[in-house]
Amino acid sequence: MPLPLEEQVALILKGNPGEKPKFWEAVLRKLVTLLPRTDRDALACISGQFAVAARDPSWREVIGKSGLLSFLLDTVPVYYDGVFQGSHPLNKQALRVIANACVDNDENRKVVVASGKLTNMLKMFLSEDHLLPFAVITMLNVCVDYSSAQLQVSNAALSKVLIDLISGERLRACEAHLTQIMTVLELLTNHESEFKICYPRTPAALLTLAINKENRLSSPLDREIFLSICTSALSYLVNRGLQMFFIQNKHFRLLQEAFLQSYIRFETAGEDVEEETKQQLKQVQHGFVTLFADITDVEGFGDVYGIDSEEVGTLVGWLELEKFPQLQNAACLALGNLGRSDESTKKLLPRVGEGMVKILGRSVPGKVRQGERPSLQLTHAALGFAKNLAIPAANKPVLGEMLLKSGTLAGLWEGFGNSQPSMMFAAVSLGRLLLVGCRENVRLVCKPVSIASDEKDENGLASAESSSQGGTATYRTNLDLLYRSATGSPNEDPTKLEAARAVVSAVCRVLSQDPGVLGSSGELEEFYKTHSDIIAGSFTTMLTQAKWPSVKSDAITVLALMASQHPEGSNMALKVVEDTAAEEGVLKALVKAATGDDEMVGKFLGTGDNRVEELEEEKQGKNDEEKETKEVSELVQGLGLEPQQANAQAQKQPERMVKVDRENALVLIAMLLGMFKDQMSPARRRLVEAVLERGGELVVKDREGTS
Repeated sequence: MPLPLEEQVALILKGNPGEKPKFWEAVLRKLVTLLPRTDRDALACISGQFAVAARDPSWREVIGKSGLLSFLLDTVPVYYDGVFQGSHPLNKQALRVIANACVDNDENRKVVVASGKLTNMLKMFLSEDHLLPFAVITMLNVCVDYSSAQLQVSNAALSKVLIDLISGERLRACEAHLTQIMTVLELLTNHESEFKICYPRTPAALLTLAINKENRLSSPLDREIFLSICTSALSYLVNRGLQMFFIQNKHFRLLQEAFLQSYIRFETAGEDVEEETKQQLKQVQHGFVTLFADITDVEGFGDVYGIDSEEVGTLVGWLELEKFPQLQNAACLALGNLGRSDESTKKLLPRVGEGMVKILGRSVPGKVRQGERPSLQLTHAALGFAKNLAIPAANKPVLGEMLLKSGTLAGLWEGFGNSQPSMMFAAVSLGRLLLVGCRENVRLVCKPVSIASDEKDENGLASAESSSQGGTATYRTNLDLLYRSATGSPNEDPTKLEAARAVVSAVCRVLSQDPGVLGSSGELEEFYKTHSDIIAGSFTTMLTQAKWPSVKSDAITVLALMASQHPEGSNMALKVVEDTAAEEGVLKALVKAATGDDEMVGKFLGTGDNRVEELEEEKQGKNDEEKETKEVSELVQGLGLEPQQANAQAQKQPERMVKVDRENALVLIAMLLGMFKDQMSPARRRLVEAVLERGGELVVKDREGTS
């Protein structure tokens, strides 16, 4: 008598398919032809044998190629008379074979996916508590690193089945397999279609489970399971649509609570924890920070969670938690997003100012021990938050007291220097915003540094140890410090340009419009005298760069204001135009703005006075320079030119800005000619007169075209 089939299988499985795979494939293929005539109880026994064998990679390949895997996929779920027999052991054993055969084997995964049986089979088996663990493992093993399986599972809406499991009465049945379920859910989010198929409440259901809000778990979650649940929730919340649903249904508190628990319950500091676990925790916490920045940027977030809401109050409280820097980081990013209107930032400042300033104060190099300093990431977030707070005019003086008068920003400018470009840019940008239109803050940065006389150098400059460069920096005022700390790099450096804008667009503009900010005219004159180098350098940087037309326009506007408002400003404007370090570049920029001609400077100044004499001869009937200057001045005066300040709408219209720049450049040049013509060389005066004449003609044409 032949041996029972189960015994034949036992003998077969003693072989080594790694040595003769083709032979063993043929043996199994022969065996598969006998299986349809085998009763299901015997099949269950045989499947159990192959499930154990499939733990061996060499048997996995044979099981797939022999057709055994396909046979089992056609055999389960087990039905009798059309009724699903969930308790039949063949279901469990077949699942074990499928699960084990698909470990690290894409060929077998391909067989499973191609059968079209996977998703219906999983739905049936997930409905049975005793089969649920095997169904979860099967789903995971088929989906890992296999996109088409993930897509098939997603399209079958199996994420909804899993969410129903963890949020319903059957949670205890799957509690031991939460990590695997979360991994499957995370894999499904690799496909954009999943976000449209899943329950919109999916992230909320996951976070509710993570914090065990309803005490439905039989025991507290351990760190590994908690992190897997949070990872899955974060994977779903990258989607904007799910973010909007999450906010509209007021689930933000769940996100805050889960993030907080990652610190309070699961922080690894001081514990003997594997490095991999520590890194996973850091990764999840970083994911929370990123999500707080994204989700608070969702349109309508501020309508659901007002400044006075409990959730915003929680964020405000996080600013003070020095032990939990990522919470502080998330708070800065989230509150920064909430502070995007003048109204909201005015309401926020009294509540957040102290916490934000503490972070920045501790970020100043040398203020605290290295290990106690906030991370660069947190410092950058705090600077960004402060920049939003600095936009409303009402907030500027308050922040000036906190950040400028206290020396905090000065410490950051000096400490960061060129060693941390992104940090330095943010700090300089914050300084510029605090200065724009704020006479109180301009007065603070222009105030001479108070320092003992024996600590000054021979030029009267204050000295301070530079912690960032290990040397000694000298500066007269904090404005001087800002500029010198930011300009040790090429002109293209955005930090250098930002510092120039702080000097020109903020300080020089305020001083032009309100010369009494610094006190008497003598004090203003002294300021211009001692800061002429950084003022000229700032104008040069703005006028000679080509990337930002609006920045160049702003420099021309401020120069025109300086030249036309008061004598001190006029003298400073002349120094800017005649700055020997960048004279030709500045002149070219102004002449081009006034006339549109790139080559006029070279024509008049390129070959010295000989060229001027030639031009004089070409000028028929105009040999009297005084008469010529008078005619040009009368032409300009007849146009009634005054400094023009373009509004935001005009700045978006290039043609309009060309006209504004032309008129401002002509105002500047006319004022300089009228006040300083006796100090000009013949060549320079001829250039200025030619510019005014040609520019004036263009203004007439501009006005005729718009009349």
